[in-house]
Amino acid sequence: MARRTQRALRAAALAVISIGGLMAGTAPANAGASCSLAGCSTTVNDSSVGATAMRNWCWDGNSSGDSTETYPGCTVDNVPQSGMFLSAGGGHTPRDQDWDVLRVDAGWCYKVFFNRLWVPSFTRTYDRRGRSELYVKVGDEAIAHIKGQSTSSCP
Repeated sequence: MARRTQRALRAAALAVISIGGLMAGTAPANAGASCSLAGCSTTVNDSSVGATAMRNWCWDGNSSGDSTETYPGCTVDNVPQSGMFLSAGGGHTPRDQDWDVLRVDAGWCYKVFFNRLWVPSFTRTYDRRGRSELYVKVGDEAIAHIKGQSTSSCP
């Protein structure tokens, strides 16, 4: 009887973790080129203009929303890092791959909502009008939703 109860509790806990990860779209995971479905960094482009996501933020000590003007990428298994175009109106990185970087293009202002499972979600504005491009960290616990982009004003 005790073994049956343990199995039932374990199955229920796994179901809650799986459902929670799928509903939020993310959970803690590794930062490699691939990851589990419930734990990948994800970027979704909800705006009306295309955007670019990149792989492998390789600097330690950064969290979702942190940014840098120098690309923080690296090679993984001797494979150069590449960008992925995210089409307007819902384009997103593959849910089973880890895409840790959102590129904010030079001359643009982006509004980004970070949806996170384990800690409070938040919104940030990255104003690069008249400035160079910027790279934004998307942590393993986050989905970055690009809510708007503009060259004339910040959304």
